[in-house]
Order: sequence, then C-alpha cells, then structure tokens
Amino acid sequence: MFGLPMSTTLIMGGVMLFWVVYTIVFYVRTKDWTLEDADYDASSDDPGTDGHGPLGTAASGEGTR
Repeated sequence: MFGLPMSTTLIMGGVMLFWVVYTIVFYVRTKDWTLEDADYDASSDDPGTDGHGPLGTAASGEGTR
C-alpha cells in the first residue's frame, strides 16, 4: 500500500486500529462518571455522611509543622 512494505502497512494499521478500539472502550466505560459524583457537593467542603471530607478527617493535622 502506497509503496510501503506489507509489514509497515500492517504495523501502522494495527496501531490505528488499537487506538480507535481503545478510545471507544474508554468512552463507553467512562460516560457515566458524572453519576458517581452526583452525591458530592463541590460547593461545600463539609464531611459527608461517612464522616470523611475531601481529604479525609483522619489526616487532619498530620504533616503540619
């Protein structure tokens, strides 16, 4: 194809096919990520119902000097 060796054509075609399949799989698996974050209110940093804030309350005060 286009004067290239068959191995080069197959490698380039394989890379393009892999990228298209990878993109489709990524899109299908991540299209509902907003549903996972529906219970998180970004306007408030208060701990949620589980008692952990965005960084967790267990780590508060640790690592400060």
